[in-house]
Amino acid sequence: MNITDLSNLLHTVWTELIETVRHTLATNELAQGGLLIGLLSAAAMSARALPGQLLSRLDRRFTVTLDIQGDDPAFPWLAAWLAAQPVGRHLRHLGVVTRFNEHMGGHNVAIGTDRDGDEITARLVPLSGAALLRFRGHWMLAYPQRTERQGVNHKALGFTHSLTFRMLAGARPIIAELLREAYDFTAGRSDGRVEIYVPEYQNWKLVERRAARPLDSLIYADGLLDNLHTDLDSFFGDREWYAQMGIPYRRGYLLHGPPGNGKSSLVSALAGAFGLNVCVLNLATPDLSDDRLTALLSELPRRALLLLEDIDAVFLGREPRTPGVKLSFNGLLNALDGVAAGEGGRVTFMTTNDLAGLDSALIRPGRADRHVLIGNGTQGQVAGMLRRFWPDWTKAEAGELAARVPEGTLSMARLQEYLLERRADGARVRRDWGELAGVTLATVPCPTRLRLLIG
Repeated sequence: MNITDLSNLLHTVWTELIETVRHTLATNELAQGGLLIGLLSAAAMSARALPGQLLSRLDRRFTVTLDIQGDDPAFPWLAAWLAAQPVGRHLRHLGVVTRFNEHMGGHNVAIGTDRDGDEITARLVPLSGAALLRFRGHWMLAYPQRTERQGVNHKALGFTHSLTFRMLAGARPIIAELLREAYDFTAGRSDGRVEIYVPEYQNWKLVERRAARPLDSLIYADGLLDNLHTDLDSFFGDREWYAQMGIPYRRGYLLHGPPGNGKSSLVSALAGAFGLNVCVLNLATPDLSDDRLTALLSELPRRALLLLEDIDAVFLGREPRTPGVKLSFNGLLNALDGVAAGEGGRVTFMTTNDLAGLDSALIRPGRADRHVLIGNGTQGQVAGMLRRFWPDWTKAEAGELAARVPEGTLSMARLQEYLLERRADGARVRRDWGELAGVTLATVPCPTRLRLLIG
């Protein structure tokens, strides 16, 4: 082959290559978007030598960046949404979320079944990398990132996560649509589940999405459920009235009584009945200070009840029960109804096993507007529990056994434990009932000892 032939061959190859690229760019939207964003990124890289002011101006003019930090409630929505997109499945650095994953969407992987036959799945979430995707006719680059967090003396404090979306300036109007779709895809699903949040630094972390428990599945003293439901329903419907009267739009409930009778279960069921979520806060947490409590209450997720469990474990009167408590009594009062408490319709439930140990200032109206005693089982509750386990029993049969249990001597948790052990043998329940009926609260402090006594 002479020089002329070689030259003609190279010219032909080059012409065909140019034509192929031209045809691809004219017919392939993915190539168009990728090339455009790639050229902008390459230009930005090459422009590092340009004055910083010019580079910044070009960046602001042609692109929009959306950053979401890992502690923001929107992060799990968008991370799960991204992982569920076709391009999200090509990311190379993934994390595994094995709890509550099936309720948050994303890229789910079936692992197997547990001992009860329930399917076990894991959700894959992106940790780092880059993905080019098209949304509502616009191209965008998504960058999930994970950074190690360090404390004093380079002590590792886990990781911080973030997610960045970079798009052309003309795509700015679709940001709201992106957030809306990600929310509807995950947390916004109307699946009747209650989200449970716990504190994480000065914000809240979603730890569980559980099925809402029907109110009629709970057994309390006559009228208690209906009374609380009616009271809450009235409160939620009176927002304008509170505003007209100049009364802070807040409602507080104090649930008190011996343990094992469903105080926390009642809060969860009421939340489910009203389509609300639950933020659980333990005031005895060692690193909970006045400032952090105020910050947490100011950042409550939308439509969430606040549950302060076992408040008697923190203060005896106005004094901390242990030296490690950083929270002050005045700080707690101010957070509940002080100037910074807000008036956005917050509903607070406090629970205690020891009403006598609480200072009256903590449970006065305005902080605890309603005091509700949830005591040990009445004979009516015992009969109701029996008929839930054995619906074919008549009222007379259940009532005859319930009448043998002295009022207020047996917690509902202990009764349920007793019935669970005999759920397949109603005759055994009748046969052993005399032993259970003779057990008082002071005699047996826990279901484990109960099993030893009656086993």
